[in-house]
Amino acid sequence: MIRLIFFIFCILWLVSPVSAVENLANSPQWLSLIHYRPKFFGGYESSIDSDNFFLAEDGKNNPENELLATIKLFEEKRDMKKMCLFPARYIFLKNNKLIKQVKLKCNEFEQFKKDLQPSGVTLLFTDAYMNNPSSLFGHTLLRIDTSRQGTQLLAHGANYGAFTAGQENSVLFAVYGLTGGYYGGWTVKPYYDIINTYNNIENRDIWELSLDFSQQELDMFVAHLWEIGQTQTRYYFFTKNCSYMIMEMLDAVRPSLQLADKFPVQTIPVDTIKAVYNSENLVKDINYRPSRQSKIVHRAKQMNKEQNRAFVKAIKDNDYSLSDVPDEKKADVLETAYQYVQYQFVKKEFEIAEYRKRSFKGLMARNKLQNQKAQMSENPTGKSPLKSHEAMRTTIGAGKRNGEAFQEISFRPAYHSLTDNDYGLLTGAEINFLNSRWRHYDSSHKTVLSEFNILGIKSLSPINQMFTPTSFGINWDVWRVLNPENDKEGYATRIKVNGGGTIELTDFWWFYINGGIEGAYGGFLPHNQYGGIEFTAGSYIHFQYFKLLTEARKMFATNWMGNKITYSAEANIPLSTNWGLAAEYRYEDYKNGNDIEEFMTSIRYYF
Repeated sequence: MIRLIFFIFCILWLVSPVSAVENLANSPQWLSLIHYRPKFFGGYESSIDSDNFFLAEDGKNNPENELLATIKLFEEKRDMKKMCLFPARYIFLKNNKLIKQVKLKCNEFEQFKKDLQPSGVTLLFTDAYMNNPSSLFGHTLLRIDTSRQGTQLLAHGANYGAFTAGQENSVLFAVYGLTGGYYGGWTVKPYYDIINTYNNIENRDIWELSLDFSQQELDMFVAHLWEIGQTQTRYYFFTKNCSYMIMEMLDAVRPSLQLADKFPVQTIPVDTIKAVYNSENLVKDINYRPSRQSKIVHRAKQMNKEQNRAFVKAIKDNDYSLSDVPDEKKADVLETAYQYVQYQFVKKEFEIAEYRKRSFKGLMARNKLQNQKAQMSENPTGKSPLKSHEAMRTTIGAGKRNGEAFQEISFRPAYHSLTDNDYGLLTGAEINFLNSRWRHYDSSHKTVLSEFNILGIKSLSPINQMFTPTSFGINWDVWRVLNPENDKEGYATRIKVNGGGTIELTDFWWFYINGGIEGAYGGFLPHNQYGGIEFTAGSYIHFQYFKLLTEARKMFATNWMGNKITYSAEANIPLSTNWGLAAEYRYEDYKNGNDIEEFMTSIRYYF
């Protein structure tokens, strides 16, 4: 009898509401809805930093108390305004039968859904934008597809970003972005505004990944977007950034994805879209939306010599006569010229009066060819970033420095060098972050940190008859300096910035010239420092299966250790997407004659 009573007591305890709450408080769905992440020494902490997101006093760190407080809110039914802040939590409680049905009167939330008219969700990835430090790695955001008839330009975009107060191009942005000095949050705005910003103004290609959400998942997405749309979180450029918060958002909708768990250290946007794409039954369709500039370049490359000369006359001299072009070839020239005039106006190269004058003249010329159809293909075929190499890279190599053999191992957390396989990435853009190189020298029997590249950025953008971008470079590193007078070594840090132009000799061979400044500091240097100006000439060959970067650099510095000529060459043969065979050569020519020469071959692996 006693055993029977004990057995019944155990059964009642197991099915009691308290036990159910405890189990559900640690369920993947609840943890994802409140954005709880495991702490290193146990327990949980929500990535949301806004106090109004939590109902329990210790809700940021206590999933069970937060769930109990949420149940209490909807059971008491006293605060309709607060209940309307948490429609996703209400769905969770109702689905798990923790509360009875509550008749909510949430006018603002209902208007929010009415404005969206959601029919699906699409993940967007935009190319890197080298002129903005906040977008060097690309950007991800979400589109709430609309059920309205017509184009998806009538849909809305949901974007997570840092509230920077206009400091995106300042030194403060880098400091605050790395240390969590900014708060980030969600904004929802019409999709045509997003297209205008990324596609037309910043000229970034967009890849659209349509997600296969059920109606229940879509309802949860919209409800959760409403909840977190009124919150803020600490923004970290390499960890809790736009892409990471999207991973948490998708986990809240479908907890089995566990996307945020895949990014415990760093979150690179292109890595997150690969994680989404590789998730089972999540992506149902992929679409490529080229930028206006990509379309114009694509059309220009299809022109013959006569069309090209007429096109240049049209955009430079406002001359739409096209006298040397056969009638059947004129339509393509005029339509490309009209697109270019639109591009110029969006880029604010002239006022609206001039835009109207130019576009009207071009349209009048096109109207005379009503029977002539354009023959060129409109859109280029994009190279999918889903097929690009992985962000992290390790290198193992061997070589000689002034006759002494060495072995080298290096590790780079992110993200791409000019000689890496650039399939699916922006050609001519280089971003290296925290790249460390360690060497062991055979004769001296020493193992040293050869170089620590904190941040290295290089952008090569060819100048042509249509576009005149600036090529530039930024580099900050700590390197091991060899004094060629006494062969002693020590460490110093240097920062250099340069800018110039790039010429496209062929589609696969570019030549560039830059000028800039450099400053270095370290106790090993004469007078502990030097400053100077530099001039660089280089060549960049970038076939799909062969990359070659060569440079000659002259430095005029305030002391002899900085005053030198450097010749360098770096080649890479991509063996596959994530493997490469590389060779590097470097020669430093000092006035005192004690020069430094080194050569190394290596194998690269991306993961």
